[in-house]
Amino acid sequence: MAIATPRSSLIIMFVLLVSSASLVVDGGSIVKETCAKTPQPSYCEQLLKSSSASDARALAQAGVAAASKAATEAATAAKAERDKLPNNKTQWRCMDSCASGFDEATNKFKPAAGGNATGVDAGLTDVLDFIVVDEDVEKSKDWEWKWSCNECKADPTAPAGLVAKNKEFDKIMEVLPAIIKQAVEGKDNSTKSATKS
Repeated sequence: MAIATPRSSLIIMFVLLVSSASLVVDGGSIVKETCAKTPQPSYCEQLLKSSSASDARALAQAGVAAASKAATEAATAAKAERDKLPNNKTQWRCMDSCASGFDEATNKFKPAAGGNATGVDAGLTDVLDFIVVDEDVEKSKDWEWKWSCNECKADPTAPAGLVAKNKEFDKIMEVLPAIIKQAVEGKDNSTKSATKS
């Protein structure tokens, strides 16, 4: 049986330390590499900086989770504002429509069932189909994320908290298509935003 000497123990500790440092660098580099191919690289890095993802698929899932959280918070804020207003008036309908749009987004952003790579890719593709505006069918869509609270944002009485949450969601939607495309296609097709501008 070999006995570890102080010198061999130091070598082992050094190797472990270098290995763990390289994992941190690799995790940071996947975020940097992925975000460089989005329309807003700095914002993308800020959004995903706490992700421990080690590949594009996991990073896309982290982006979808962030979008889901933002949509849930915006829906909650819109419902709280709606409930303070007289039923069925213009501002009430605006808040109700806003909340419904964010609820729909939250439902679309739920993780795919099964947890395997094929299921995850299918779920990411569904999210991508939901958020990317196809110019040919744009006018036939019932709801588009970019305009979910447009009237409420334009109204001077719109609460600042809701406007801020809506803007945060919009910012995530600017980078999410490029992140997902890299995961499901293995590459990003465009550095331009794939969403409606």
